[in-house]
Amino acid sequence: MSDYKQSCIILDKPSGISSNQALSKVKKKISQKKAGFSGTLDPLASGLLIIFFNKATKLCSYFLNADKSYEAIAILGKTSTTGDLDGDILSSNNIPDLKKLDISMLEKKYTGIIKQTPPMYSAIKHKGVRLYKYAREGINIDLPPREIEIFSIKINIIDNSQLFIKVRCSKGTYIRTLVEQIGIDIGCGALVSKLVRTGINDINISKSVGLENFLSSSDEEICKKYIINGDLLLSKTSTCFVSDLNKEQILKGNKVKIKSEPCELIRIYDKDKNFLGIGKINEELELLPKKILV
Repeated sequence: MSDYKQSCIILDKPSGISSNQALSKVKKKISQKKAGFSGTLDPLASGLLIIFFNKATKLCSYFLNADKSYEAIAILGKTSTTGDLDGDILSSNNIPDLKKLDISMLEKKYTGIIKQTPPMYSAIKHKGVRLYKYAREGINIDLPPREIEIFSIKINIIDNSQLFIKVRCSKGTYIRTLVEQIGIDIGCGALVSKLVRTGINDINISKSVGLENFLSSSDEEICKKYIINGDLLLSKTSTCFVSDLNKEQILKGNKVKIKSEPCELIRIYDKDKNFLGIGKINEELELLPKKILV
């Protein structure tokens, strides 16, 4: 495992640093040059950040497009330039009596497919430039709203000025924007004071290692406790094994006939149980390699 060819780390990024800063610290600790992660977390946000090394970086897009779970604390009565406490406060408003708030109505409104306009302080690119770079220059880009999906949302009142919000959602969902939308509906505005990404697909934050814990561990501890092979992140995905002849074709990117049911995503192994990558089995029972990791 020490060559990190197909390796990953399930990291719990702390609040206060960017995803790229966390990535740089991890790369430096284990002396790796090629690495990527599964979706940017804002500096204020903490939680799951899966880091992929070398060949495993080919899996980044799969997890970038995966469903995510979050827990957030919203402060009511305030809005900011960034939608969270990291920005400049734009307004302070009176908060209505939350005892009269119809929580179930809000939850119903924000369940299913909804539209969101991406915030200016985000990593989305416009004409090749990140939106947050425009925002820092005081330039506002008029972006069209995008459809995202909220699979589940639970809102609880913490006190007379704060809400706890738990969300499972599709890729491209901005929790800061969701909180702002909820604040508008309540009639006082809102911003995020705390945000934790708790899940990516079926990977839970309970499986993660904190950044400081990781950085203070020995190389032996890291390899034994925290480094995992990329295929283990897909433990609930179907599996197939290929012969040496088919392996040769798969490694060339060629499709092969296989005795298995059609499947949109499948893990591919050789007869010695070495992970080769992921693929798809079509209706003609052909195995089509998508991402080869060897």
